[in-house]
Amino acid sequence: MVNQRRLALPNPHLTEVTEDFLYHLGLTTHDNLTDMFKDVKFIVMGGSSTTMLEFAKYARGELYLPSDRLENLCRSERYGLWKVGPLLVVAHGVGAPSITILLHELFKLVHYSNATNVMFIRVGTSAGIGVEPGTIVISENALNASLRKEHRQVVLGQEISRPTILDQVLAQALLMCQNDPNIPSMLGSTLCAEDFYEGQGRLDGAFCDYTEEDKIEYLRRAYTMGCRNIEMESCAFSSLCHRAGVRGAVVCVTLIDRLQSDLMSPADVERYDELVRRPHQLVIKFIKRQLGLKIKENKSLAQATSTPPTATQPVTS
Repeated sequence: MVNQRRLALPNPHLTEVTEDFLYHLGLTTHDNLTDMFKDVKFIVMGGSSTTMLEFAKYARGELYLPSDRLENLCRSERYGLWKVGPLLVVAHGVGAPSITILLHELFKLVHYSNATNVMFIRVGTSAGIGVEPGTIVISENALNASLRKEHRQVVLGQEISRPTILDQVLAQALLMCQNDPNIPSMLGSTLCAEDFYEGQGRLDGAFCDYTEEDKIEYLRRAYTMGCRNIEMESCAFSSLCHRAGVRGAVVCVTLIDRLQSDLMSPADVERYDELVRRPHQLVIKFIKRQLGLKIKENKSLAQATSTPPTATQPVTS
């Protein structure tokens, strides 16, 4: 029998609070959080509210749940929050500050709702480093822009460094769920940049004080350290999940190979929607195995049962 482990909050000041406000979710401890969220076992998050709502619709069908209208349980305009049975689907916005704020409030939500053994999985798109577009990269490690396995944050004027540790057993279990030979998948380290342009060595921002040779040298150095993709949230995500004592994983698809180009090819732009769905479908397959639900083994991950929005200007992380 699996031990039911509740998320403990190490902040001693919370014991003095009579009503705790989850400001950016628009929820408080005076809401009936136990009735709303106690059965949650998986929290899957991604950047875009539109994309994550489509993921929630897809998950609802795959988990054989009623097709009632999905309600956004987030009562503020900051994030998106949809409950699909034991799955909580969340839109976290872009970058470390946004996901950090959200994780603080999600950890408190899980604690106050008395949910147990909750896994956190981030899904999204990314830029590849030395891998072909369409590759699913499941993060073994998260490296910051200085190529160190740490998340740095300034607290009360002091820079604090905390390790970026992801659950290796969970990463392996996710990889084992990917059995489509047409979709390359791998474990690899993820380079977590601090922004989309200069932080990722792009040449197409408003400012650029380095050469293409400088960019390639940096990316090759990251590649030799095991990095296979670039995004902007994995350091904060991995560090905070480890600090909270919850199992965390990052599953992203690559849209380009940054050693070759900063832009998606026309062919990859055409299949953008299908690429975006790859991590979603892999994670749903994992969740179904965890729940003991039947998996349609003859169905390719590249096929879709939902219709995500067409991207007019695809971004690469």
